[in-house]
Amino acid sequence: MNPEALQRLFGIEGKLAVITDSGGNSSSDVAQVLAAAGAKVVVADKESARMQPILDQIKVAGGEAIAVATDVENEASVIALFDQVERAWGTPDIVVNCAAMNNCRPLTEFTESAWDEVISMDLKSVFFCMREAIRHMKASARGGRIVNITTMGSLHPVLNGNGAYGAARAGVNGLVRSAALDYAKDNILINNVMPGAVQGKVRLHPETIARLERGELTGPGMDTERRRPLGWGKPEDIAAAVLYLVGPSGGYITGHGIVLDGGFLLS
Repeated sequence: MNPEALQRLFGIEGKLAVITDSGGNSSSDVAQVLAAAGAKVVVADKESARMQPILDQIKVAGGEAIAVATDVENEASVIALFDQVERAWGTPDIVVNCAAMNNCRPLTEFTESAWDEVISMDLKSVFFCMREAIRHMKASARGGRIVNITTMGSLHPVLNGNGAYGAARAGVNGLVRSAALDYAKDNILINNVMPGAVQGKVRLHPETIARLERGELTGPGMDTERRRPLGWGKPEDIAAAVLYLVGPSGGYITGHGIVLDGGFLLS
């Protein structure tokens, strides 16, 4: 296959992509891969310091990128993000929602505030970003692509104590299927990428980090030899799946989730 044919399948030259929570490992790779494929990239994160290294790497590689400080859990902040992008560069063609936080603990130990913290980051933030992306894409009448980075754990339990995270991400699955149906007529395609054991794909709550360090996390996901036939995944595995969905290659896919689990569900 010649380079021109590959470009017709995977090229996104001139497209505008917004990547939320761009300071994370997987989101950083997504931003860099989409920029390398020809997109102009907006990196959005609550912490400005986390965005600068990504901007630098994209620009050194010859890409175009800007940063917009955004709190994806705050409705007004998300509205401001899309309005600012519209004024600066126009309507996004691609939106990738990467924000995630896992607080892994027994259900009986969850307080209402701890539960709400997980739901806010892992479900409500996706609602805010999808809603504003769809509003702008519909107004442009050009269509668009939305991809949410969720988890294979929304399909099958991976860790004991993963109830809040799994529930929030299962909520995203339902939201995606409904929105994909509603906006297919507008050529807005909405999908999930659902990784399993990919290092750095999700921020861990400090209490979860402490449990991990004490060896207190249990569940099928900890059985590395039996449940991870392909071992650990890499952040670039997520980025490659995103590129497939947002490019011409993904033009007939909507309302689905690509599972990147290294064989977990098979085992």
